[in-house]
Amino acid sequence: MGSRNEKLWETEMMAPYKRGPAGWTLGLCSLALLTCAAQTAAARPAGGSDRAAEPASPHRLDKRFPVDGRAMVTLRNAQGTIVVRSWQRSEVEIIANHASEGVEVDAGQSGNRIELVTHVLRDDVSPAELQADYEIYVPEETELEIKNDSGSVRVTQVYADVSVDTVLAKVELTDVSGDLTVRTVDGSFTCTRCVGKIEFVSTSGGARFVQPVSRSLHAQTFSGSLFYEGKFSPNGYYKLTTTSGPIELALSEKDSVKLSAHSRQGNVENQVNLKPESHLFRLPGTSKGSSSLIGTTGTGLARVELTSFSGKILIRKRD
Repeated sequence: MGSRNEKLWETEMMAPYKRGPAGWTLGLCSLALLTCAAQTAAARPAGGSDRAAEPASPHRLDKRFPVDGRAMVTLRNAQGTIVVRSWQRSEVEIIANHASEGVEVDAGQSGNRIELVTHVLRDDVSPAELQADYEIYVPEETELEIKNDSGSVRVTQVYADVSVDTVLAKVELTDVSGDLTVRTVDGSFTCTRCVGKIEFVSTSGGARFVQPVSRSLHAQTFSGSLFYEGKFSPNGYYKLTTTSGPIELALSEKDSVKLSAHSRQGNVENQVNLKPESHLFRLPGTSKGSSSLIGTTGTGLARVELTSFSGKILIRKRD
């Protein structure tokens, strides 16, 4: 019965993703670009990026790398905006810009592996001079390994493993599937309609998981906030942990979840009608306001654990 439930769940949840992002570039070109298409066709073939060709500049890099099969792109950058999108071409395009003489962008290829590095050329470079921005177009099934200390990282419609490490950067993954790993010090993470195994670790950054499709989701932060709203996979395991940050879970009574929530020095607020076996109690040796909650909705096929040392845990009702 469990495997039948899993198949039904997977059929329902994966249907939008099986159609793929084919044709996502339709409508990107504006009338102005169409008017000058004859002049830019050689530089930007059909299906390419939506950015018009720009004059050559010592601070601009625009390269394309043909790939055969599954590609991998690695990027090391100190500060800047990184945008990665998929397209229907068997090549990777890199557009990088920086305004300072203090840094240099380097791009190289070894087989199907593309390596991008922003080199710092002087010891006295100011934080503002470290800025280097990347716009990257990749085949759909391209693995990504990104390190960007500050700024932002945005990945859309990539269907392969993605790893992002940052200190302060804001990370957004949208319609991405694979093994997804995000590590930050103070950077935030938003995961929208992500599919696959998801892991988030941070010191003070928070994370939001909106409509994920996952059987394994682990999120841990010291003082950041954690938020989850979406369905749960049969036999899935979801673990959200903070030290002092709040946790919010949106739960429907139609979900099939076995839930446990514990806050040692905080409190647990429940707005969902759980099964009668649920109960609220205080852990031994904890303060007066501390509490734990254990209960189920449906037949309890998915396992959800919410844990905090002193943060508040809110379980609110989702329609």
